[in-house]
Amino acid sequence: MNLILTILLFILAAIATYFVATRLAMYGDAISEKTKTSSAFMGIIIGAAISLPELTSSVTAIAIDSPDLAIGNLLGSNLFNLLALAVLDMVYRREQIMGQTDLGSKLYIYLVIVMTLIVVAGLSLTLPASIFHIGYSSVILVLVYFVGVKWINRQTEEQVKRKSRKNEKYGEFSYRRVLTMFILSAVGIMIVGTVLTLTADRIAESTGLGASFVGSFLVGASTSLPDAVSVATALKLRNYSMGVSSLLGSNAFNIMLLSFTDAIYFKTNIFQHASPSNIITTVSSIIVVLVILYSITRKNKRSTLFYMLPSILIVIIYFIATFTVYTMK
Repeated sequence: MNLILTILLFILAAIATYFVATRLAMYGDAISEKTKTSSAFMGIIIGAAISLPELTSSVTAIAIDSPDLAIGNLLGSNLFNLLALAVLDMVYRREQIMGQTDLGSKLYIYLVIVMTLIVVAGLSLTLPASIFHIGYSSVILVLVYFVGVKWINRQTEEQVKRKSRKNEKYGEFSYRRVLTMFILSAVGIMIVGTVLTLTADRIAESTGLGASFVGSFLVGASTSLPDAVSVATALKLRNYSMGVSSLLGSNAFNIMLLSFTDAIYFKTNIFQHASPSNIITTVSSIIVVLVILYSITRKNKRSTLFYMLPSILIVIIYFIATFTVYTMK
């Protein structure tokens, strides 16, 4: 397959991801309406679903024995997710969406920060494998993820009990149909994610770009399309909390997937194969998440220009990180 055809297939897969993710977000909103679940709970469900491209991409990268590409894919995807949120925040600047999020979004930020710090430790420290070839960091990540998600759901359950919502937007759809279409959309995203990884790896070989650079930004950006589209769809539906929570939930799920990737890479601890550029990506993600936390916790309504400053800062951080990783390839 020549380079032009590979690039064309890559672009077509990215476009297909966009359309499938639109349906996924819509049916996710329908499930939330019909089951009367909290935005935080649906955030983790949708977040896991839109992370399927990252899962299949990383599994495929392991299958072709490119562990650094697998790590860069997940970490780069997280950073691109945060960039997408910042851009959408500027697009919807008049609504000031960060100020309209609920407790679940804030709690997910804390979870992402803790999990990302664990990844930094795993990338920076040389630790022996704890269970066969699986590193200590991977074991801790799984425990923190599931304990954190359970705790967040418990904290947000009270908000659901106080609400009395009626089925208004999706009354013509049955719950069974909505659930079926949601699952089919998730499977579609998983298939497209595999195509994205195979073509990205081929592009990396043909162009001479480093695997870490491609994994962090080319594949990461493409597999993050479902996240960006789902957030945009939720914002159009004026479900701001679900939009932000789904993206943050996707980031937490992506970090947890590092443990799964470590488990299926039977040679050694996968963190030992990470290039230094992945540390840059991870640290940049922490800084960006802290900026988002500040944006969410601001109480008073701001002028449009002053409100956008955190998002503008996030865009600047992203491109600085991109340039730094590119120079390290």
